[in-house]
Amino acid sequence: MMATLQRAAGLLQAGRFGEALPLLDQVLSEAPNQPDALMLRAMARGRAGDDAGALTDFGAARTHHPQSHAVLNNLGNHHQRAGRLDAAIAAYRDALEAAPGFADARLNLALTLSQTDDFAAGRAAIVDVLARQPGQVVALNALGNLERRAGEPDAARKAFDQALEADPNAVLPRINRGALLRETGELDESCADLRQACALAPNMAEAHAQLAHSLRTRLDIDGADTAYLKALSLSPQDPGYHADLVGLRVEAGQGASALVTLQQAIAATGDPRLSEVLARVLLRSGQPVAARAAADAALARDPDGVQAAMVRSELGLRTGDPAGALADARLAFRASQGEDWAARHVLAEALLVNEDWSGAAAVLDCDAPAAHLQKHLALQSVAWRQTGDPRYAQLCDYDVFARKMLIDTPPGYETLAAFNAALATSIERLHADGAAPLEQTLFGGTQSAGRLWNSDDPVIRDLAVALEALSRKYLAELPDDPSHPFLTRNTGRGKLAGAWSVRLKSGGGHVDHVHPAGWISASYYVKVPESVMAGERAGWLRLGVPGLPGLALPAERYVMPEPGCAIFFPSFFWHGVEPFESDELRITAPFDLLPY
Repeated sequence: MMATLQRAAGLLQAGRFGEALPLLDQVLSEAPNQPDALMLRAMARGRAGDDAGALTDFGAARTHHPQSHAVLNNLGNHHQRAGRLDAAIAAYRDALEAAPGFADARLNLALTLSQTDDFAAGRAAIVDVLARQPGQVVALNALGNLERRAGEPDAARKAFDQALEADPNAVLPRINRGALLRETGELDESCADLRQACALAPNMAEAHAQLAHSLRTRLDIDGADTAYLKALSLSPQDPGYHADLVGLRVEAGQGASALVTLQQAIAATGDPRLSEVLARVLLRSGQPVAARAAADAALARDPDGVQAAMVRSELGLRTGDPAGALADARLAFRASQGEDWAARHVLAEALLVNEDWSGAAAVLDCDAPAAHLQKHLALQSVAWRQTGDPRYAQLCDYDVFARKMLIDTPPGYETLAAFNAALATSIERLHADGAAPLEQTLFGGTQSAGRLWNSDDPVIRDLAVALEALSRKYLAELPDDPSHPFLTRNTGRGKLAGAWSVRLKSGGGHVDHVHPAGWISASYYVKVPESVMAGERAGWLRLGVPGLPGLALPAERYVMPEPGCAIFFPSFFWHGVEPFESDELRITAPFDLLPY
């Protein structure tokens, strides 16, 4: 029996879960309560995808195993892999209660807490680990990731530096530091870190993908393409890497050839996840017939494909089939068992377009996590507006939350007009290749790729300083209301996050949308045609028109843009730009703020 257990443990360690299971079944048929066999089978079942069987075995192992803390730690690992973070945290805490000195459970607890939105709890747990194990590289790397998500780049950099001081050959802290340096605009340093990570771990696909992201941000299109292809050679069916490569090539203006690598992978593997990527790309590229074919192909192979069903639902809305869109949205929501927030929001959109206002409000009657909050509030605002819910007026107080504010002239420029002229020249260089990001919301113009703040152009850096100062003024003038989902996050400090530049030509505009990754959104106006400022709404910012195909509601507010001004508003506000006619360009620098 012990020899059989040892063979099963070896197979489990080698990742051969299916081969380990019959051996463990054999042991347990002879000794139903054998504790090691119960724990090993629980782990094997979990890794083989049998969640219910794994939980049953963990429960039995906890009863019979003399080291219940080890069982609980493995149970926590099982919950963690399944994305049940609360359950994992509870299991690790139970393990520590049974064995307070159990270092593995303490570290696992800290790592799991660090993945939640409770930054204080995650930080405290990691500090506890480091107090007991100074220089623990995994804990320091987790601390860096936590601080990065919390919007504390200096603290994140310090943690990654400490991890690499403890072990210069540690790959993950180097990858994560490289990604952080990309976000802070230190692109040469970022590429250096990521090249070293690739040298240390040449077979790690993520190292090459992160290098590709930084090269792409540095506008080294050929280098980024090569790095993405290397990542795909190591992980050929990764949907994210394929989406990134296609996005790069579309932005570079490669047209249909941008899809070749993805289409070849689909032909070779038939992977429905890749067909889902293709469907979404074709949808964004304005090819609805081809997009539907790709989504249909994905669902033929995986009838419960959440992503493909969501693409088909959006296609239904865009092609005037709201009933079909609703059916596909229900399919996506049902297949995700209500746990996918994007699927929940697709269902709410379909209900709204079908004018089932109360049904949409019911689907949205829950608290969304931070990553999905802006989209949730945007859809909730439409449902409340249409049902006459008084909460709409409080949530969307356009008079208080939407503000047009003038920046101070940056030092070194005689006038604000002179600064804007220099800024327009700097922005023009970013649009020299005419590239258009796949996910852009504008029409009749171009949008710069990458983050504007990653530029080392001194004029753009001057703009960032001026907007940071203006943002502090906007935040200081907001009312204090901790019960409001927008105001409760106001600490008085905000960091400039996503930013880009837009050059609209005559006939151009923006479709109505929200910024799901923001908290506060704004647009700085570099150049505004005289006809826009002299007119009535053409070229103006509009607020309150839901960007849902087939749902026509009037705007709640229009705001006239002026050079040198920024217009601020919550990121969940629906906003767009009225088309305009002029021989002059309309040049803007939109950006998002995140709370510190």
